[in-house]
Amino acid sequence: MHPKKALVLLALAAAALAVWWLAADRTAAGASVLAAPAESSTAFLIRFGVTDSEPAPWDGSLNVSGGEVLALRNWHPRPGDRIQGTASWSLATRLGPTFVFRPWEPDERLSDPPRYLLIPGIVVDVKGTPSTRVNVQTKQGAFGFTLRELESGQALRLLGGRVSVERVPAAQLLSGPDFQDDFAVIVAAGPELWVAWIAYRDQASAVHARRFDGKAWGPVQTVTEKPGDVFLVKLARDRTGGIWAVWSEQVSGNWDLYGRRYDGKAWSRTQRLSDDPQPDIYHVMTTDSNGNVWLVWQGFRNGRSDIFARRYDGSNWSVPERVSTSPANDWAPAVAADSAGRVWVGWDTYDQGNYDVLMRAWSGGRWSEPIAVAATPKFEAHVSLACDKDNRVWAAWNESGFNWGKDTGFLVIKQGTRLYQFRTIAVAIYDGKSWLEPAAELEASLPKQLQGYNDLPVLQADGSGRMWLFFRHRTLRIRDVPSYAPAHRAAWEIFGVAYEGDRWSAPLTVPFTQGRTDMRWGVALDSQGSLWAAWPTDNRDFEEFLFEHADVYAARLPGLPGAAQAPRLKARVIPQLKTTPIHASEAEDLARIRGYVIQVGGRSYRVLRGDTHRHTEISMDGNNDGSLLDAYRYALDAAGLDFMGVSDHNNFGGPDVEYVNWLNQQMADLFFLPGTFAPLYGYERSVSYPNGHRNVMFAKRGNPTLPIPPEEQKAQRGAAALYAYLKRLGGIAISHTSATNMGTDWRDNDPEVEPLVEIYQGDRVSAEYEGAPKAAHAGSPASAPGGFRPAGYVWNAWAKGYKLGVQASSDHLSTHISYACTLSEAFTREALLEAMRRRHSYGATDNIILDYRLEASGRQYLQGDIVEAPGDFRLVIRVVGTAPIRQLDIIKNNRFIHTLQNLGREISLTFQDTDPSPGESYYYVRVQQVDDQMAWSSPIWVRR
Repeated sequence: MHPKKALVLLALAAAALAVWWLAADRTAAGASVLAAPAESSTAFLIRFGVTDSEPAPWDGSLNVSGGEVLALRNWHPRPGDRIQGTASWSLATRLGPTFVFRPWEPDERLSDPPRYLLIPGIVVDVKGTPSTRVNVQTKQGAFGFTLRELESGQALRLLGGRVSVERVPAAQLLSGPDFQDDFAVIVAAGPELWVAWIAYRDQASAVHARRFDGKAWGPVQTVTEKPGDVFLVKLARDRTGGIWAVWSEQVSGNWDLYGRRYDGKAWSRTQRLSDDPQPDIYHVMTTDSNGNVWLVWQGFRNGRSDIFARRYDGSNWSVPERVSTSPANDWAPAVAADSAGRVWVGWDTYDQGNYDVLMRAWSGGRWSEPIAVAATPKFEAHVSLACDKDNRVWAAWNESGFNWGKDTGFLVIKQGTRLYQFRTIAVAIYDGKSWLEPAAELEASLPKQLQGYNDLPVLQADGSGRMWLFFRHRTLRIRDVPSYAPAHRAAWEIFGVAYEGDRWSAPLTVPFTQGRTDMRWGVALDSQGSLWAAWPTDNRDFEEFLFEHADVYAARLPGLPGAAQAPRLKARVIPQLKTTPIHASEAEDLARIRGYVIQVGGRSYRVLRGDTHRHTEISMDGNNDGSLLDAYRYALDAAGLDFMGVSDHNNFGGPDVEYVNWLNQQMADLFFLPGTFAPLYGYERSVSYPNGHRNVMFAKRGNPTLPIPPEEQKAQRGAAALYAYLKRLGGIAISHTSATNMGTDWRDNDPEVEPLVEIYQGDRVSAEYEGAPKAAHAGSPASAPGGFRPAGYVWNAWAKGYKLGVQASSDHLSTHISYACTLSEAFTREALLEAMRRRHSYGATDNIILDYRLEASGRQYLQGDIVEAPGDFRLVIRVVGTAPIRQLDIIKNNRFIHTLQNLGREISLTFQDTDPSPGESYYYVRVQQVDDQMAWSSPIWVRR
């Protein structure tokens, strides 16, 4: 085709796509324009059986006198539940599942686990007055109440305490069914409210928005001029009432910030607000007391992220300023403005080898020195800031343990803190001179069922001056799962508490908020002093806890009665905490391995360290693994990886869902840092033994998953379809946990697309051979996490003639003890995948350099190569350890042919086989250090 004709057709196709998107927007909007709730509309949550000890039916109905039921919705839907119209339901309390310990897990319980019940509930929207009475009949009895009784902010306990009733926001659906709608934000603009979110469909995303004029929500507006690769939108109102919508978008391979202004009639042209060649992401916005719009974001420069800010004065944007000062990565900015013209910017930094929270104030055209908000050796991150009526700045942030993301795993004795081992929230207040804290500690004030695993705090003062703190709390399907085990199925929901006097209020439940941890949302104060919120949900139920469809809701939040009491604060006591680093020399170890260059055949290779087996909460069993953002924080900071492939399970709500696959792949692009970090696109294809689990990796974005048919899951069909799919799309597969119930009997292999095997996994053990170092033993179930399938040992694959190189990776929970060390000619995704295809790879549990080559006929070859060597050949080995080497083994055809012991930290040697075998043989090297850290080379195959 002629190039000009091709360009014309491409332009027409792009225009058609944009028109189709806009047409679909109008259709969705026309079907979903919702009236605002009347001032007399009240929503409440009725929970049934809250004190029951045995399952019971709670079928029932309700009616109101002096009002009208507008909606009746299931609070935590489960199979078998039924809602009939706006008057009746069929619900029951049921026994909840308990965790079943497996032979390899330490069961320290002294008795059977306590039974618990799953509590059902309904959310009811009623139009009425305070005197409107609600009458409820159930199979367990009847009860009633007036709407006035719900105004206290405290839950009513009725029917002998068996039923609780509490006021909740009247949630309104703002999005339509044609898009996946996520990452919502809300802003007040005089008498108006604006909500915006990211809308995804057909491999593209855009910014959608709706305007509330005080009476009704207007139609959906598409803010971005065309669909693209858009992430996270924020809103702010400028001094003349204009609305700024700013989003991050990838254009020509780079993420920058873009914005449009709405002047009351139309949106302006799109304006580019950042222009560095590395990602500008995770922005926040606010308006100061002088009407300036502030835009603050996390921007990468030369492979490291900093916090930047600029402001719009009503006419022009100022020049961006760097706010953070650390040479380390700075993350997740927050911004707040007081009534005195000051603007506060907070963030967390990895400057001290753990996450600490800092902030700076802008006043009079100058920035203050950085102020430490939280700077202990603990994990302290995800800060939120808000200013009260006395111009004090409140800060709330997440906390976790020491050595976050350092050595954790099945065989580790001295453990760090796993990525999602626990999460709490801390609060402090800065009055301009000193730090204060609430008289009542937050976590201890929460009901027991809401203590712990509270994420991403959001602070906002209401019109009466009360400071509210909102958070996302995790609810597990199996409530007693220990933190060291994979957590199967969960949901995070939004709750809020207000602080006044010397106490935190009873929690406000925000219904229909279930979803991932990192579903960003927003809260805003309207001109009448009420708080409003907008949030996404993925509509997972509370049985399977799997993604259904992403929608956006908004609601006015019910306030607390009476005048606000002044908060009672006390001097903040900051504990002096000390910890011992697990790897005191890690910085030197990283510099050494990153600086190591292998020269072979006129080509240069670097050791790029990565992980191709990292799960997140997107996996149905990944709810103790943290969010996608946690995974990338870990990779860039705690582990200092050069590449990573997030490999969430494809099925059960994972990347088999097109939108979930898009999220995973988009995040890989958000953190692509040329020359520093190269995330791969991937997922785990989880087929039971004997076919086996495999991690699937691509260098190109946009590939769909390959769903698992029942015949393959039942081993009635092998891996042929997978291999054909990989050849068609240019991917590879990596078998893992091969000697477990997730493994294989090595019935299938295609060296073109399955070149590697995970010889060691941090979450479990070695798959080298039975009884090998770090491997399981027959007859010892406690040594075999995941089960014992000896046919899957890697030695058996090599004995069958399979050409498999090796790597190590983490899987669930484990961190910092398993590295896929890849010998790559370039720091690109394509070069990484090509190196893996060539088996130029080794596995290690620490930053060990294992340079293994073969010399024959005047040439050198790398580990993983297949060499024709009719004459003499030599193995050339250089190891630079992180500790003295206890033993080095050379293994030929699964036999030990040379062993050295009690070596130094570095060793160089050559070895010549005095009895080379005819035909094909394979040789590999294994290293064990005195601290039990190990490395395994890929074999070199020699043909004679």
